[in-house]
Amino acid sequence: MFSKIIFAFTLLVPIGSLMAKGLPLEHFNHMPLIEQPSISPDSENIAAIYNGKDITQVVVTPFGSQDLKALVSLGGEKYRIESIYWANNKRLIINVSQPFENKGLRLRTNHMYSADIDGKNVFEIRRSMRAKRSSDASNDWDFYSNSPYLLNLLPSDPDHILVTTSESRDGNYASVYKVNINDGDFVKHTANTNRITSWITDRNGEILLAIGENDNYRDETQYVYFRKDEEADWELIKKYVPFESETFDPVIYEKPTNTLLLLSDHKLNKTALWRFDIKSNEFTELVAEAPGNFDISSVIYQRSATETNVIGYHYVDNFVRRVYWDEEKQNVGQQLADLLKKSGLDSNILDYSFDGTRYIISATSDVSPTKFYLFDSKKKSLSLWFSQYPYLEGKSLANVIPFSFNARDGMEIHGYITLPNGVENPPVVLFPHGGPYARDYQYFDPFVQMMANDGYAVLQVNYRGSTGYGKKYTTSGYHQWGKAMQTDLLDAYEWLKATDLVDKNKACIAGASYGGYAALVAGFQTPELFDCIVSIAGVSDLKDQMTMWRRFGAFDYIENAVSNKDTDLEAISPYYHAEKFTKPVLLIHGKKDTRVSYRQSSAMYDQLKSAGKDVAYEEFEYGTHFLNDATNRANAMKLMKDFLNQHLK
Repeated sequence: MFSKIIFAFTLLVPIGSLMAKGLPLEHFNHMPLIEQPSISPDSENIAAIYNGKDITQVVVTPFGSQDLKALVSLGGEKYRIESIYWANNKRLIINVSQPFENKGLRLRTNHMYSADIDGKNVFEIRRSMRAKRSSDASNDWDFYSNSPYLLNLLPSDPDHILVTTSESRDGNYASVYKVNINDGDFVKHTANTNRITSWITDRNGEILLAIGENDNYRDETQYVYFRKDEEADWELIKKYVPFESETFDPVIYEKPTNTLLLLSDHKLNKTALWRFDIKSNEFTELVAEAPGNFDISSVIYQRSATETNVIGYHYVDNFVRRVYWDEEKQNVGQQLADLLKKSGLDSNILDYSFDGTRYIISATSDVSPTKFYLFDSKKKSLSLWFSQYPYLEGKSLANVIPFSFNARDGMEIHGYITLPNGVENPPVVLFPHGGPYARDYQYFDPFVQMMANDGYAVLQVNYRGSTGYGKKYTTSGYHQWGKAMQTDLLDAYEWLKATDLVDKNKACIAGASYGGYAALVAGFQTPELFDCIVSIAGVSDLKDQMTMWRRFGAFDYIENAVSNKDTDLEAISPYYHAEKFTKPVLLIHGKKDTRVSYRQSSAMYDQLKSAGKDVAYEEFEYGTHFLNDATNRANAMKLMKDFLNQHLK
């Protein structure tokens, strides 16, 4: 039923700096060459995910070298390498996923592997299950539930890790196991006795904090439990309700002060880092906040040979910013940022060795794809390692320019406009992001640059509901599917036309996920405004989509962010308005999409076809929601490029 993964130990040819004439589609439509690079604790080696034309590999190389050796190789579209971690200096933990379906639910199973960097001892980490007859209907679900997930790397114990995994015998709630990474032996560490959905470790890997739920699947109240040590009983210290209470996202427990570091919109109406006192059950200190109305998006952890600490945080203005209260990291990061800024690059520390002598630096800009530099503090040397899009290095790409304007109700909306080089009055592609509670950035984006390379102005809008700009900005998008979030897009397009920078009469709207939904909404709400519509993995029927969300238990999300008692779902669902479409539509969807069923697109295609509309539909057998494999990414981008060229040129 579940195919085995092929392991290989090969030598890859170094990529180097490759150049080519012109900017063909192939320069844009591949997966990033290198992803998730990280340094071994002793600084001797780097591990990364390498994406070839039709293969994905976990690779290792000595620090400073481009001679990549592959430990794990996956071919085809079915499997995906999700993440890699250094368990110790000689062994990696690798997470791989593959499609899984049970009773109509499309999910992905996680498969965890332990791999020695010499390639000789690679095995799957999975707890053995009771033998069951094949006729047992729960057998498949038990296999899915038994997927392990990494909880803690236990830096002071290089031979073991903590993982969570579950099965039907514990109600499909995950308990914690200690796993020997050399032989895969499982020992139960902490049983799940409180319907725990999230375990949180302290700086030393002890499990002293957990978040659980109750037995009413429609009640999404979260219960925060604490214990003073791993032998003590759990005590309830906090209850909160998503969307109704202030946010409460625990980061790490600090045992010396008996306090919890957490991310919350407490008092400030934006996500900041707070200290919460366990004994008094109160917020006691604002530890850090981002400037202005920006949210802190995540914290920065530092692993050492003995513990894990929080040493800073991230926020986003137009680029991701890293702020350290570790003085050494702040100084190193700032010095390197100042140096790379001279080359027009925005840079950040991505990873570093335990002793802080070797670093991986990520550098990018709006016109330069992400590239990785290696910094050796002892040698005072900084060298380019790999680019994610090597064929685009040195090419003339289009600048991504931030803007803001006031929507029809006066709310200030932010976004980006990318104008093609050397083209006067270009046609426009309105390119709304997915989510919808996500955001666009000023970074290089292969889809944006592909469209600009074809001579189109690309309009990206962080419409209300987008994240990162504070609580008010995000919550103003709640219950605004097909309403104010949609009119923000239209207002942005009208703002752009008023600048006289673009062709006012030629435009298409294209997007993925929620962006695909927004494109389809434009097809019936403003049928004459755009010359064509592209929806990739888009929602067409909100009534049906909410049935899927309910199966995943997302009742609070539906009621508080999408649909309330006054929402007419048919009025804002494109599926019910096929007869109003007047312009050509391209639908693209992967059948293994776990977020939006491919039937959303296939049903929309049937409706449009029955109404006699101009519509095309491409379905990818193993395509995911993000089409994040080489084959489907390339095919989707070519379909999109050809469709836009057909209707905008």
